[in-house]
This record gives sequence, structure tokens and C-alpha cells, in this order.
Amino acid sequence: MITLEKPHSVRTSGISETGISFGIKADGLAHIFNVLRNSLYSNKILAVVREYSCNAYDAQIEVGAASQQFIVTCPNFDDPSFKVRDFGSGLSPEGISEVYAYYGESTKRQSNAFIGQLGLGSKSGFAYGDNFVIKSFHKGTLYTYNAYLDETKIGQILKMSEEPTAEADGVEIIIPVKVRDMFVFKETIATFFKHFKVKPIIQNIEQEYLDGIWKINDQILTGEGWKFLKSRNSWEQTPTLAVMGNVAYPVDGISVDGLEMAYYNNFIVEFEIGELEVSASRESLQFSAKTQAAIKKRFKAISAEVQKIISDKIANAKSLFEAKGIYHTLTNSSGDFYRFKNNFTNILWNNQKIDDHNLTWTKATNKSVKIFDIAKSNRSQRVFSKRVDVNNIPCFEWTKLYIDDTNHKFMQRLAHYVHDSNRTHISKIHVVQFADDKTKKAWLAEVGMSESELTYTSSEKIKKIICVKDSESYSAPKDIKHTSSEFKLNTEVTNWRKIKSDYFKEATFDLSQGGTYIHINRFHCNSSYSGPGSECCSEAKEYINLLNSTGAYPSFDIHYPEVACFKENTIEKVVKDSKWKDLKTFVKDYIAKNWTDGQRQKIVNYMELKKFNQAHGKEMAYLGHIEGIDTISQFNKLVKSFNLFEAQGMMDFRAGEHFINLFSRADLLGIIMEGLTPTSCLFDELKKIKSKYSILDVINWYDNDGPKVLEKYLQLEEKSLTPA
Repeated sequence: MITLEKPHSVRTSGISETGISFGIKADGLAHIFNVLRNSLYSNKILAVVREYSCNAYDAQIEVGAASQQFIVTCPNFDDPSFKVRDFGSGLSPEGISEVYAYYGESTKRQSNAFIGQLGLGSKSGFAYGDNFVIKSFHKGTLYTYNAYLDETKIGQILKMSEEPTAEADGVEIIIPVKVRDMFVFKETIATFFKHFKVKPIIQNIEQEYLDGIWKINDQILTGEGWKFLKSRNSWEQTPTLAVMGNVAYPVDGISVDGLEMAYYNNFIVEFEIGELEVSASRESLQFSAKTQAAIKKRFKAISAEVQKIISDKIANAKSLFEAKGIYHTLTNSSGDFYRFKNNFTNILWNNQKIDDHNLTWTKATNKSVKIFDIAKSNRSQRVFSKRVDVNNIPCFEWTKLYIDDTNHKFMQRLAHYVHDSNRTHISKIHVVQFADDKTKKAWLAEVGMSESELTYTSSEKIKKIICVKDSESYSAPKDIKHTSSEFKLNTEVTNWRKIKSDYFKEATFDLSQGGTYIHINRFHCNSSYSGPGSECCSEAKEYINLLNSTGAYPSFDIHYPEVACFKENTIEKVVKDSKWKDLKTFVKDYIAKNWTDGQRQKIVNYMELKKFNQAHGKEMAYLGHIEGIDTISQFNKLVKSFNLFEAQGMMDFRAGEHFINLFSRADLLGIIMEGLTPTSCLFDELKKIKSKYSILDVINWYDNDGPKVLEKYLQLEEKSLTPA
């Protein structure tokens, strides 16, 4: 990369003496070299991967082989070394001396074809360790050198061997890697090459793992050398990246004077080598005047492309209604395009300016116009049509507009769109009826549409809606009177019902005999009664499931009596009668009499396991595969003991989840757990393991093969062995 030389001028006046030149004394070299090695890079592993990979890329550009893949080897237990092998021209012994022995020496400053320029990257191996190996395949000879730090701390390069070779020319760098850093190298290697156009051959990393990291999801807009990505959410944005020479640098938008905030996040933009200035460490951009000017120029061009893409999208709409629907998608405040609102200053469709998403007509015309909306009920999922008294139709991409010419028989032709909204992506249809042709002409003129843009109901074929119903009828029993205040749960009903009264049977109780009751209000339930006006919000089916299902768990069964269901005017008569118990009190008394504290403790422990699984499920599954490490094995046994029900010796949460949900949805779980705490805190136990084995802070919990490798490493660590 051509180095930018900043212009400077010095004026002298009345000075006759010769100045003193800057320099470095011999006894200061060790200190300066130490600064260049250890203080230049904040992320030393990334520096090693980046510098030697970029050097390999440059070496192949130099011989016209930019499209050829160089080879990167990730360290593993069989060979704990990071390697980069290029297929450039290689280096002669003189070239090795010039490139690797002298700081600041670079052959790449006169061309923007190369990434390098500073003459520092070839020594980055010293930022990570005390030595690295250089193998140069040059004109049929293999030269092997060891670069190492001697007692002077300045460093030396020692030729270890020289032998003939039939291998292709090029250079291979070999960096010894500490075992604890192997996982970090794997993640760093995979992430670094994400934006390389020609990715290297990467050895010792699964392709599936690489593909997962390299995949760029949710590309909303793309152009020549740039991508705009969908935001993950409104509060977590991905910084815009500038990709230069295959290396991605975050763009700090605030540091670029005059750059629109729309471009601060979610863009990936390519720049030519030399367009931007980078820091000496090449870890970040230098936001100099040159860099800022290049970024602003690039985004000015991107802004014009965005404007054209959006304008073309609207211009290609088939009608004004569709164009305004697209406009709404682009401009609504929760959409992906809202940040570009300044680009929507002159949007045209069919020579009409689009600046809102509504079709509006006068109230006078509205007297002869009828508007019907076809939609689906959120509660019953039934498709219905209703007359709406409006002189305005909002245009959205999930709506359609029809003119009715079927004498109000539009439902059989249009309702299926809304019924199948998950497939059709249409959630509402507007149907317009005109009193006469004169009204239609006036309406068209006022909303700005032409006859050719209209879609008539008769153009759609009649299509019946097929509803799949339960084999058992679910109509409401005719003998239920909703004015009754006494019912019992209909435990014979097991399927899901839309009519809530299906879950009850009318009943009459002798209040003087006593029993067990629940409070109901509008056919919702509560396991207890909290006084006048108390709300009931649980579904009756949850209580039916509870009464029908607990017998399937012999260790935790509850034998329920018939449960009365009282509305408020009856419940007030029994709530003070000691012969009547609400369901919550009945369950509490039954457990106190028939369950042991150990049974309740198992449920409390399971709830601890459930919380732990939600927070650390991946870690729990990962460590569960490790059997040869005593501390982890004991932890796995503890975790397993907290499970309510074990399936063939494996952790299976389904049975436990179903059992817990039976009580939780009926608001009865709290009384089972009352007064008890877990016998152990799984969160604290995991912290103890992580504090003992620091490598757990850097491993990839999603690596399926990781447990085997980790177990081998921990066994070596516990034996105080270090692989050669």
C-alpha cells in the first residue's frame, strides 16, 4: 500500500547552527523493539493471524496468483502450531534478512496492489511468543530459519537448514501456540476470513463451523461493493464495516464529519487498497482527512444507489394502492428503511408524488360509497366482513383492494386470502362498493387512481374455506344456563375448546355438606377466592389437565374429590364455612399429610435445575459429555440428581416440564415449594469449575467435538504435562 506522506514545511529565521537529528542509541534498541512487539497490538492472536495472512495474500498478488488459495493451519493437539503457507516467489537468504530482520523495511509501499506497507507485520510473531519459524521455498531450495529473542531482547534470525525441494515456491510461517489458546485461534481464524473474496484453504477447522460464521444473513439491500443488513433489534446494532484488502475495519461514524447517521450501522462496504489510512497496528482506521473524505464520497454514491433502488421499487408497482403500500413499508418508524427517510423527498409513481400511505376522498363522495373490511378475529380465528364508515383507506403491503361487482357476494371469493394469511401474507382486504358509475369516476379522481388500476371481485374464483375441526363436537351444551352460579368441572373434556362453557357442567350442591371449590368468573378460574371483585384469569382446561394427569406420577399423585365451581354470589356463602376448602388449601393439606419433605425437595431442586438449564443449557450439555475429570463428573452427577424423572439414564426435561406445568398453570406450584430452598446452588457449582479450569472461559460451547478435546486437555493439565 502506498504510504501517505503528509506535506510539511519548515521556515527558519536567524538560526545559524546545524540542528540535531533524531536517532536511536544502541542501548535503546531493545526497549524500542519491545514496544513494537508488545505494545503495538491490543489483540496479539488476531495480529498474528491478520499479519501473516495478509503477507501471504500480498505474496501471491506479486506473482499474479491473487485467485489462488493459500493455506492456513489451525493449531490442534496433534500439532499445536499456527501456520500460513503462501505460493508466492519465496525469499532468498538476502530477502529473509531484509524482510524479517529490519523493522520498517517493506517492499510494498510503491503500489496499492498490496495490503502491507509498514514493515512491522512480518515480526508480529514476537507479539505472541518468543520465537517463530520461517520456511522459504525459493527456486528449488528450502531455507528454514528460526526467529527468536535472545538475551539482548533485540532478537535474531538463525538459519537452521538449507536443502533441495520439489515443492512450489512460497513462504510458510510457523507459530508455536500455547494449548490454552487453541480455541481462541480457531475462533479468530474463522472470523478473520469472513470477508475475504478468495478464502484460503483452512485446515483443522470443520467446514460446517466456518460456513456458520461466514454466512451473511438478512441482506436487505445490496449494490456494487456494499451490503445493507437487517438490524437484529432496535437497541443492538452492528457497526458499519469498511473492507479494504479483505480486512474488515469498524467505521466509527461519529469520527467522520458530516456522515449521515443512517450509515453508522449495518453496512458492509468495500474500499480499494490505499483509499483509507489504517493505524500502525492495522487494527483500526485512522480517521484522517483523507480517510473521512473517502468514506463520505463512498456513502454519497451509496445514498444515490439507495435512492434509485427505492424509487425503482415504487415505480414498478402495478397500482397507486400498491405503490403507497410499499411507501409505508419503507417509511414507517419500525421498519428497516426508516433510517433513509431523508431519501424519500421526491418519490414518484406514474408521475404522481408519493408522500403518504392513504387513499382519501371527500365526505360528499363518501355518501355514495360503501367500504367493507375482511379480516380474521384474533379470538376465534373466524373470518368476517364488516362495514366501516370511513373516507380513507390505509395502504399496506399486507392488504389488498377490490371493487365489488358481485352484488355483495365477495366473501366466497376473497375470504380465503385472509383465512390463509400465513401463506398469502394478506391479513386484511378492503372492498369498495359504488352507488353508480358517476360516484366511481368521482372517487377515482379524488384518490388519484385510474380505471386500469382497479381489481374487481369477479376476477377471483369462488373458493371455499376448509376448516379442520376436532372429531368430537364442541358445541355448547344446551342445558347450561349462563345465569347459573354453581357448576362442576367437566373432566371428560380433553380436547381444546373455543367455547369456554364446554369445560363445565351445571350442578347443584348441598352447601351444608362441604367440599372443595374453585372460584370462577366468566368461565375463567382461580384456585382460591381473594374477596369481592377478584379476577379469575386461568383457563378451566388447566385444572382439568391437573385433575386428570397427576395420577400418572405415582410418587407425586394427588387424589382429588369432585371440584365445585362457584361464581361470586355463591362463593361468598361458603368461603367462611370450615367444611369448604378452596382447591389451593386442599392441595396444601393433602401434600402435608401424604408427601414427604424429600418429595417436595425434589421439586424445589428441579426448579433450580430448570433455571440453570435456561441460563447455562449449552454449558450443561457440553460438560455432560466429559466423564474422565473427577470435578466435572461430580458436577454432572449433581445435575442429574436434580432431575425429577430420568429417561434411561439421560437428562430428559419433558416429563418434568409437563408435571411442573400442571401445577404452575393452575397457580399451585408455590404451595409445594413453600419454605424450601435447593440443596445445592448449581450456579455456584459451575463457577467453582470455571475458576478451577480457566480454559472454560474461552471455549466454544457450541462445538460438538469440543468435549473430547477439552477432556484430553484437562487430563494433561491435571497431570501437569505440557505437549511438546
